[in-house]
Amino acid sequence: MIKYILTTSIAFTTMVLNAQNGAAIEYKMTTSKNATGTMKINYSEFGSISELNMIIPQMPGGGIITKYISQKNNPDIIYAINDKSKTYKEIKKQTTEAEDTKTYTVKKLGEETVNGYKCAHAMVTEGAQTSEVWNTKDIKEYEKYTEALITNKNISTTKRNKALKDAGCEGFFVKMIKKGSEREGDMTMELVKIDKKTFTKTDFDIPVGYTKNGESTANPSGGTAEIKTQQEIMKMTPEERAQYIEEMKKKYGKQ
Repeated sequence: MIKYILTTSIAFTTMVLNAQNGAAIEYKMTTSKNATGTMKINYSEFGSISELNMIIPQMPGGGIITKYISQKNNPDIIYAINDKSKTYKEIKKQTTEAEDTKTYTVKKLGEETVNGYKCAHAMVTEGAQTSEVWNTKDIKEYEKYTEALITNKNISTTKRNKALKDAGCEGFFVKMIKKGSEREGDMTMELVKIDKKTFTKTDFDIPVGYTKNGESTANPSGGTAEIKTQQEIMKMTPEERAQYIEEMKKKYGKQ
């Protein structure tokens, strides 16, 4: 679930709209394993910034703080920002996207109001994974927002969105519950607010005085090469696992 949280953060950073003004969006995130946090996204035609702050009791350091900047005039690079050390890292996005071979089954569960938005409530099944979503059409230009999410197969794909639309459940997601294994637990993302906002190009620049600190390559799911899967972690020896935890603490622990 930690990997999913991190790749979700990166995915939102790549959202860039063509509208002349932008938006400020905030989600709250909780897991059944007692992790809590927020994700804040600012984006416009100039680029996007996402900031994730998660409190994870089981993780060394107590949680994760990440900040990513994406610039429309440099779309192949995501910048991971560390405000504490005043450094940044370049993450190179892969230019090719693997074909979506999953089969999506969508079952409409009804109509509900979530945080003031009228939503279509649906259950989405993709292979062995399931998730519940509450999508709304109440948000103006929701089509653009939804299209902007198609940057990470964990969040949204063209094929998945078509299945939702065919079931009458299209819209911008106000709430999502992603079902995980017993070990990982479930994760819930819920929209807190979305406000129209005007940005300038300089709002998405690397902060003045920050220095470059290495680089990495984004993997097909939108994460970084350093983030390992749960299966890979389980195959490690105790010594390798301890070393990996220390690396994660340095890279993604509280800044």
